[in-house]
Amino acid sequence: MEIKCIIVDDEALAREGLKKYIKTFDFLSLIAACNNGASARETLETTPVDLMFLDINMPRMSGLHLLETLSTPPMTILVTAYPDYALDGFRLNVLDYLLKPLSLQRFTQSVLKAQEYFCLRQQPAVTANSPAVDYIFVKHKQLYEKVMLADILFVESMQNYVIIQTIHTKIIAYLTFKNVEQQLPADSFLRIHKSYIVNLHQVSKLDSNMVQAGGHTLPVSRSQRELLMQVVNKRLLSK
Repeated sequence: MEIKCIIVDDEALAREGLKKYIKTFDFLSLIAACNNGASARETLETTPVDLMFLDINMPRMSGLHLLETLSTPPMTILVTAYPDYALDGFRLNVLDYLLKPLSLQRFTQSVLKAQEYFCLRQQPAVTANSPAVDYIFVKHKQLYEKVMLADILFVESMQNYVIIQTIHTKIIAYLTFKNVEQQLPADSFLRIHKSYIVNLHQVSKLDSNMVQAGGHTLPVSRSQRELLMQVVNKRLLSK
């Protein structure tokens, strides 16, 4: 699948370096290279873009300000000389945070992650008339591994990757926690903490502070306790 991308950076040398790297990947198609936020906004409002390589420190409009004010931002990889904005990047759900000077190896890791996210987004949504999907594919150790949903115990967020703990094994995947949550069926999986999604069918014990799944004890955050107990009460035996 072709991923349409845009470069937003006020430094001509940085734009040329990114262009060179982008050309090495057949699945990347460069739509535009903008030297300021205003030009980038105009392009994004008129042209479909899947992936944005975005500098932070730019005159008049910073990359972060541009990203914050977009109603439907594309997948975004921050490319900057400053490490101080990493937390802002994660707050804005950026795909990756790359530091200049940028190596081809690091760029490759980032765009392969973007390709994986893009493919996940293209998966058709399940409708009432569609057969239930009981598995997913996860890229793990350069292979696409089939994972049965029923075998997943929980998913744990680890900043720029997730751990998918199944009955049989532990899978490390370079995915965002948010995207994984959106892909898993809401009737079976519940986010119980900012760092944990649990398979409700695998829960063996629980209270308002923790759940146990497959021998693992997971915390329940205060904000999610009420939602978890609502799920439990639907199946609670009563007098």
